[in-house]
Amino acid sequence: MFFSPEPKTKIEDFFNMEEELSEFKEKLNMGKLIIILGLRRYGKTSLILTGLNSLGLDYIFLDCRLLPSGMFSLNDFLHLLEDELNRKSWAKNVLSNIEGVSVSGLSLKFRKRNQNVLLNVLKNLEKKVLVLDEAQELRRSNYRFDYLLAYLYDHVNLKIIVSGSQVGLLYRFLRVEDPEAPLFGRPYFEIKLKKLSSQKAREFLEKGFEQENLKVSSKIIEEAVNKFDGNIGWLTYFGYSYTKSGEPIDKILDRASRLSVSEVKHALNVYGLGKKRYVEVLKIVAGGSNLKWSEIKRGVEAKLGKIPNNTLSNILKNLIDQGFLVKVNGEYSITDPILRAGILKYL
Repeated sequence: MFFSPEPKTKIEDFFNMEEELSEFKEKLNMGKLIIILGLRRYGKTSLILTGLNSLGLDYIFLDCRLLPSGMFSLNDFLHLLEDELNRKSWAKNVLSNIEGVSVSGLSLKFRKRNQNVLLNVLKNLEKKVLVLDEAQELRRSNYRFDYLLAYLYDHVNLKIIVSGSQVGLLYRFLRVEDPEAPLFGRPYFEIKLKKLSSQKAREFLEKGFEQENLKVSSKIIEEAVNKFDGNIGWLTYFGYSYTKSGEPIDKILDRASRLSVSEVKHALNVYGLGKKRYVEVLKIVAGGSNLKWSEIKRGVEAKLGKIPNNTLSNILKNLIDQGFLVKVNGEYSITDPILRAGILKYL
């Protein structure tokens, strides 16, 4: 069903990404490293799971957002991997004779938690697929996961898919174009997801409500298309909420904006005492329209006092890399209207 809040896993529930799905399958067949990019709620996870399931491939899917906040250890990553392997019926047979791994009944457990066990496990996943969802989170560790990926690329017959909604941070982690980086020179394929056109967003809602046997006026659908701006995740959120409760669009949008801004607050916690400046920059950009750097600087200094030019530039770069801001023709704006509403009201 289109309005199911969980990531899609079957083609019949997967809307309007036939071209991207075909491209995903083709590139997965051709290469070892696939990078999936797109802003939050653009359907990256649904594309990956639907594509892999339609191909009948065995895979390990690691949601890196589940790793502990702040800096995390290799041990934390091994716990995440262990939990995922225990959800796979085939994993216990594949890994039953691996040094450092014990299998008892329905449970698989790592007896040791070090790099040797990690490499032994991954080496025995040959011809499988390793998915690292929101892989930019792997930057938050002293363990060099970029070296691990380069090793797997060179020495293990394993497909690797990395995805990220914080596109700039994902590039900072992978550094595929940096001659000093371990992944440099390895061929890779990239797929970028975009928002739906107004026509496709309208079609999505119409078909979704039809699946729910719910008649909804064209006026409500048109209003939702305008307010949720082609973001298939927010359109799904609206469709699900409206189907279950019949609430007004503005009430659903308000709840969505609170959810969106809570994600921002969590992401900004890494800046410690500097968080106040990040918050002020977001408020100023959200309250304006396509602001120039100089306009943002004046706004910040009017609220918080003098700010060095390089500090402001770094803040703007980080917010772009995290997917909260976009810069077009030298002007800054919030990437998502739902997020903009949340910043103005709740940040």
